[in-house]
Amino acid sequence: MTERSKTRTTETAIREAVLSLTANLSMKERIEGFLEIFAKVTGNHACALLRFQDGILVPVATRGLSPEVMGRRFDPEQHPRLAAILGSRTPVRFEADDPRQDPYDSLLLNDAGGKLPVHSCIGCSLYNENTLLGVLSADALKPGVFDGIDDHIFQTFAAIATVALRHESFISALERLARHRELVTSELVNEALQRGGRILGESLALQELKRNIGIVARSDLTVLVMGETGVGKEVVARVIHAQSLRADQPLVYVNCAALPESLAESELFGHVRGAFTGAVTDRAGKFELAEGGTLFLDEVGELPLSIQAKLLRALQFGEIQRLGSDRSHQADVRIIAATNRQLAEEVKAGRFRTDLYHRLSVYPLNVPPLRERTTDIAPLAGYFLDQARTRLGLDRVNLAPATIEALESYAWPGNVRELEHVILRAALRASADRGRSLTLQPEDLDISPEAQRGMDIKTGLPERTNPVPLTRAVDDFQRQLILKTLNESRQNWSETARRLGLDRGNLHRLARRLGLKPASRADYQSGP
Repeated sequence: MTERSKTRTTETAIREAVLSLTANLSMKERIEGFLEIFAKVTGNHACALLRFQDGILVPVATRGLSPEVMGRRFDPEQHPRLAAILGSRTPVRFEADDPRQDPYDSLLLNDAGGKLPVHSCIGCSLYNENTLLGVLSADALKPGVFDGIDDHIFQTFAAIATVALRHESFISALERLARHRELVTSELVNEALQRGGRILGESLALQELKRNIGIVARSDLTVLVMGETGVGKEVVARVIHAQSLRADQPLVYVNCAALPESLAESELFGHVRGAFTGAVTDRAGKFELAEGGTLFLDEVGELPLSIQAKLLRALQFGEIQRLGSDRSHQADVRIIAATNRQLAEEVKAGRFRTDLYHRLSVYPLNVPPLRERTTDIAPLAGYFLDQARTRLGLDRVNLAPATIEALESYAWPGNVRELEHVILRAALRASADRGRSLTLQPEDLDISPEAQRGMDIKTGLPERTNPVPLTRAVDDFQRQLILKTLNESRQNWSETARRLGLDRGNLHRLARRLGLKPASRADYQSGP
């Protein structure tokens, strides 16, 4: 082979080495391909790429060496040849009779008996400017194998290896970051499920809610969760998602009440670069983030009318379009919406679209207020007490029987959220005065006697802070009275009917209409 053809072959091989690092392969396969070309050009029997990490050389990839090398770590202080390579910015060649032992002696792949010492050795340190990244080494079984190869050939391969090592380090860092974020996300999801993924209580109203959740959860139907502020609508949404077929996919939360009208479309559907002032890059919206999973639209009644029309299209056709883009694409997302507003009344007032209301309320769920399920107050208080004990570092905290009675007689206008805050404040104040082991007394609660009764002093009726329709007020009062009497009657419906002066059959029908019992087919046929 002439010198010219030899040069052309080398140049072709170097070009292949560079291209091998851009191939559609794993990083490991790319570097192994690079070492294959390096061996072909230089005639080495074994070569290795090592990363310099915390003062130690760690193998990244090898060719022609025993697999055990990948599990080894090479301390330059114990390997003089490696130390010499690290100390030079140019290729270091070792004579056949060099007294310094080669780190790969007896580690060549075809060395079954440990009798194949390395005779030719060369190594290049890999620097990115002034940062030492690692070493590229080559070994051969015969002396003088590398004598006819110019240093610039090794330096060229060393430069390519430096790029490969930088790329490998960058990819590894990204993978570590991704794993970290995945773990953080997993922990946050677990924490959220532990904190907000349980529906505590066994009242009749709550049993009916759980039954309906079990019915709808494994479907893909849109769910509208209704209820007063603080009743636990987000908890219901999390439970539905956790019991659905999408449980291993994301649950993305959107607080519609916190979306400014000018940014609402971008937040929900995303935008493309240049769509508006400040849109310097493309950005995915909440629908795209929830792909394959569930999108929870909290306080959906607060959405501006202009956004409601775009949301309706997404629900009708499963299509979303980024702001500023002329392209639409399908979105596989299940919608759960929640509101503390009476959307039917909002529709009549012209503040909510009729068609969107019907799209959202495919399967409506009503979360009963805490005053309608007083039997759930004690277990909820116990749960919040346990949380308070952990958060405040207490040894023991309990409720006195009189305290439970006080909690059960309070109207709870803020519902479960208010109960949580009352318990936490009471535990904090009591622990400041009485130490790490305590029993909460009624006086520790910051609720007034009038508020505890939950009644208006003048009328004797349940106290209301906001006006409501008369029919709803009557239904609420009937619910409370039936539940209170049922609790006093130890869940005996016959005794409850007797105390209320009602026929037992009429009481059952009324309880079903008010959502206190599952509806029966006879109810639909005969009416209440």
